[in-house]
Amino acid sequence: MEEHAKTYNTRDLLNAEVVELATGSVLGTVIEAILSVRKSSVEYLGVLPAEWYQPGLLLRTGDIMGFDESVLLVPGADRLLPYYDKQIKKDFVPTSGLTRLILIDQQGQVYGRPVGAVFDRSGLIVAMEAEKDLVVQAVQLAEIVAVGDRYVVIRVGPRGETTGRAQPRKATPERGVVSDVAPDIIPAPEDDSGNGENGPVSLMYRERQIRYMLGKPAPLTLSGRSGQPVITSGETITSAVVNRLIEEGLLNQVFIALTVDRGQLPPEEGS
Repeated sequence: MEEHAKTYNTRDLLNAEVVELATGSVLGTVIEAILSVRKSSVEYLGVLPAEWYQPGLLLRTGDIMGFDESVLLVPGADRLLPYYDKQIKKDFVPTSGLTRLILIDQQGQVYGRPVGAVFDRSGLIVAMEAEKDLVVQAVQLAEIVAVGDRYVVIRVGPRGETTGRAQPRKATPERGVVSDVAPDIIPAPEDDSGNGENGPVSLMYRERQIRYMLGKPAPLTLSGRSGQPVITSGETITSAVVNRLIEEGLLNQVFIALTVDRGQLPPEEGS
C-alpha cells in the first residue's frame, strides 16, 4: 500500500473498495470522480455504500490515505459525506459525464475522448487521459478552460507554467462551464492553419464573437462543403447554427458580415 502516493488516477480508482483503516470494514465502492472546472481539480470521489439501502456518499480527495490496486484506505467512516452535501457546486462535473465529450486544447488540437484524470494528493489535476483510435495518452494539464456540451477545452502544460499555480476563479462564460452561454463553444481557427493575423485565436475572443452573434438575423446565405445551406439570410443565429458554422469554418465570415468594423470585435454590450 502506497500511503503517500504522489498521484492518483481516476481510472484506477473506479470500482476500488473503500476500506476504513480503523476496523478494516468495507464502506463502499468508488463509482466516479467529481471534478471542479474552476479549480481544475478532483474534489470528491463518489462512493456507492456497501449497504444497498444507504444513499450515495462523497469522499474528499484530501481524505485518501492510500491506494493500491483495488483498495482505497480512509481514516474512518465519518469522512464520507452525503452525496447531496452543500459542497457540490455548479461548476462540478463527474468523470462519467466527460467520457461522451471530446478533449481539445486552445489551438484546436483534438486528443480524443476523456477517460481519466491524474491528480496529486491535494486534488489538483496534473494530466488528462484521452482515448483516440484505441490508444490512451496522457496530456499534461495547465488548467481546464471550459466544459461544454460536446467539448472539454484545456490549456496544455504543467500547472503554473506561465502564471504561477492556477488560482481559483469565478465560473464565467470566459472560464468554467460554458454550456449556459452557448453549447459546444470551441476555439475555431480564423483559417485552415488555426491562426489569425496575430497568432492562435483565443477562446475568450471566440466566445465574445458568439455572444454578439446569438439572436441576431443572419446577414447572408452560406453553403457548406456538401453544397447544402448552413445558414440562410434572415435566419436567427442560434447555438445550433453557431455549431454548424464552426464545423464548416464559416463562423468568422458571418461575424465580419454582421459588424460594421469589418471583423473588429465590438465593445462589450452594456459596458
